[in-house]
Amino acid sequence: MFSDFEEKIKNKGLSNLRSLSVFTAMIVTALGFVFEITYLDIYILWSGLGVSMLFTSNYYFSYRSRFYKTHFTNITYASVFVLHFWEVYVAYMRGFELAFLPPVALSIFIFSLVFGKFSKSLVFIFTVTTFMLVMMITTHHWQTNYVIAIATLYSGALLAYFILQRKNEYHLEIYNRDKKYIALVENMNSGLIYIDQDNHFIFVNDKFCKITGFSSDEILGKNILDFFITENKDTPAVKFFQELSDGIRARHECEMVRKNNDAIWVQMSGSPFYNDNGKRNGSMVVFADITDLKVTQERLKKREEGYRTFIDQSAVGIWRAEYKPPIPVNLPVQKQVDLLLNTGYISECNEFMAQMYGYHRSSELIGRRIKDFYYVENNFDEEKTNEFLSSYVKNSYRISNAESKELDKDGNIRYILNNNIGIIEEGCLVRTWGVQTDITDRKRTERELSETNQELDTFFYKASHDLKGPLASVMGIVNLARLENQDQLIEKYFGMVESSVKRLDETLLDLIELARTRKGTSKLSVINVKGLVDEILNSLRHVSNFGKINFEIKVDTAIEITSDKVLMLSVFQNLIHNAINYCNQQSPWIKITVKETEQGIDLEIADNGKGIAEGVKSKVFEMFYRGHPDSSGSGLGLFIVKNALEKMHGKIHFDSESGKGTVFYVSIPNALVEA
Repeated sequence: MFSDFEEKIKNKGLSNLRSLSVFTAMIVTALGFVFEITYLDIYILWSGLGVSMLFTSNYYFSYRSRFYKTHFTNITYASVFVLHFWEVYVAYMRGFELAFLPPVALSIFIFSLVFGKFSKSLVFIFTVTTFMLVMMITTHHWQTNYVIAIATLYSGALLAYFILQRKNEYHLEIYNRDKKYIALVENMNSGLIYIDQDNHFIFVNDKFCKITGFSSDEILGKNILDFFITENKDTPAVKFFQELSDGIRARHECEMVRKNNDAIWVQMSGSPFYNDNGKRNGSMVVFADITDLKVTQERLKKREEGYRTFIDQSAVGIWRAEYKPPIPVNLPVQKQVDLLLNTGYISECNEFMAQMYGYHRSSELIGRRIKDFYYVENNFDEEKTNEFLSSYVKNSYRISNAESKELDKDGNIRYILNNNIGIIEEGCLVRTWGVQTDITDRKRTERELSETNQELDTFFYKASHDLKGPLASVMGIVNLARLENQDQLIEKYFGMVESSVKRLDETLLDLIELARTRKGTSKLSVINVKGLVDEILNSLRHVSNFGKINFEIKVDTAIEITSDKVLMLSVFQNLIHNAINYCNQQSPWIKITVKETEQGIDLEIADNGKGIAEGVKSKVFEMFYRGHPDSSGSGLGLFIVKNALEKMHGKIHFDSESGKGTVFYVSIPNALVEA
């Protein structure tokens, strides 16, 4: 990691002091020889060579001796004192000539700046200056004009103070900035490295170590490419560091190998850095671990592929419509419907949807307006389209199994079953996702089936009516023959014919009633239920054994229901008639109860007859099924009841036990609209 600022200053100071020692040794040696040549003073030369040897030995031992390395600063300070004592000695030997005092004073001032603290600098100036002053006075070389030089030296102490103060402030500012930089580097969420020109590590931060799993000692000095998969020169990592070597800022994503041999994805952003001469010293690279991001992207890609496969292979039309601008959901419904038609366009769909509309490719539908799809031949079609889209808006932009009438490429009408859902963002409808199925063939089949059923019902109804005429003629002939015949045996035969004709007549009546209930149309009216029950009971008084039955009627006279009277009559009459036919012959009773509900009415008809055997309960609503072998009915009664209730959206079920009677439960809702 980075060495701290104080260590940097210490190392730089050590380097400066070594340079100072060499430079001082050279100058002192040169001055010693100058004085020897100029003044022939051998003492100055030898003493100068001694001082020079002192500084030279300091330089030498600063590399060789641990003691010197540790105390080199103080040793240099002491040597500076010795140097200036030698200078005072030289000045003394030359009688303190005025020409020697300025160089000595300048040297004292300059070397005072070598001391790191003002207190040491002050002691140095004061000691050397005072020593020279004492030497002047004791050797009687003092002159009045020396006062200025001595005063200047003492004043230099104050100047040194200000210089050293500014120096310390400058160092403090750099120190604080260095600390902030180190804190930023060490606490950043990304890995940071410095590499030299040969791509060898010279610095890594803690985050990079966490990303790779290596310690800084295991990384520093190694080649960065050793940590990447570099099978060839075209790999992203090789290209990235080649661009940095070429002086180009670079950004790449590639795989890196961790200490445990796991491969991780990193995003690298790097730039070269240069020295003062413009030469590239290396590069700085920032690393971000994007493994989780890559995994997420891969999952999203697979989901996108799965989603795309599902869309493309679906056997239904799938589409997405966008609205530009988005439609505010607080607008009136009709305004939203207009915007749906005019601002919506298809932005995505699958091939199957394109084929539904007669196109070859989905791209042929992209960009088409929603309005272009809806078929509007007349006011009714426009009203149905408006009703369809209004329902979509009112139902919180959702619609299920809704039919629409649309046009294909060739102008043919298509019937579509729609399931749509809208996406709301910031209070606006921005898009709609839709799934649709072409039900044109089904609608055609349903229409043909409906027409066929209608024709069958019409035939059924007319045939039943037409058969009643011949039956009436047969009964007339039987009655005429009876008037002329007195033979008891033949009378018996006539009775059998009459019984068969009556049964056939009842069957035809049931068939006519069934045809009437299956016609598919209804006429609504308000029906008083008590009056309906009374009307049916009066119509059934001719039924044998009717007078012996104990009827318990619980129907409030105020109960009314809105429904089709023909269908209601079919339900009530068949159930009551069945109860009369199958109740106990010795002590018959029938209970009829009607209760009013929020939806309509609940009907309950109970008898004390033979009941329905367990094995036939599932068949009683089938056409022509008779639950009892001795039954004289047509087997259509309950089938008619079931059909009528289906038309009225009612429900029926029963409870029965052999020998204990049967109870039928019927629920009939109020009808809202006519079929």
